[in-house]
Amino acid sequence: MSHNGGPAETPSQPNGFPNLPMIDDDLGPIDSEDRPTVLITGACGYLGRKLRTQWGDRYDLILLDRTPGLDNNEVIAADLTELDDDWAELFHGVDAVVHLAAHSHPNASWDALVGPNLDALPNVLNAAVLAAVDRFVFASSSHAMWGYRDDGTGPIAEDLPPRPDGPFGASKLAGERFGRSVSQAFELTFVAIRVGWVQPDPNDPATLPDDWARSLWLSDRDLAQLVECALWSELDDRFLVVNGTSRNRQSRWPITRAVEMLGYAPLDDAFASSETE
Repeated sequence: MSHNGGPAETPSQPNGFPNLPMIDDDLGPIDSEDRPTVLITGACGYLGRKLRTQWGDRYDLILLDRTPGLDNNEVIAADLTELDDDWAELFHGVDAVVHLAAHSHPNASWDALVGPNLDALPNVLNAAVLAAVDRFVFASSSHAMWGYRDDGTGPIAEDLPPRPDGPFGASKLAGERFGRSVSQAFELTFVAIRVGWVQPDPNDPATLPDDWARSLWLSDRDLAQLVECALWSELDDRFLVVNGTSRNRQSRWPITRAVEMLGYAPLDDAFASSETE
């Protein structure tokens, strides 16, 4: 059963936020002397590959993955489920961490999730704290709230009581809580993005299965922009959770918090392409 959250809005009123601005999507390079250093875990997953492609020459990247593969010579092999000085020392001198490493299948069992989703995150947080990293961006998931899908609840805002739809969503919720605890105890700002529906390449909204998927869609360029906003925006609090979707007008997933707190200005709308078909 799909939900569209009510009647379609005009393009000037995306996702319940009437004055959402448009921005120039050409990020462009940053001068090599001024580039921040960003460490990405799970760099060979499809989210990691998308960020690496979209960011181009903007950052000095340190890339970690459990199994980089032959086509990723720049990626360092690291088993994050075991805290190890060999990979932990790479966090020293890093400006920010983007933690993508995880078992990402929404139907995964607890046995499959314990290591990559529960054991790895505290190890990575520990390494970041010991290295005095300032900002930590965590790829959470909308599955932490998918239990609201069929009950008629209105906007699925970030401050609703959590309602995971299974072990995967629960593991991402646990990650958010790990981050909250660490941010309260140490000088580390933790931003959790409840990533919506991102497809492997090509991430074309025309191939999404239904309106529920379209309401959750996050385009490649909006993904890169949202993570970038989470990395560098000035925040009053050291812990923040935001929904991560594009400017999909028929959506129960409000992005107002990401717009107002992070300066996020998404460019894409999954429903726009369906109107032209």
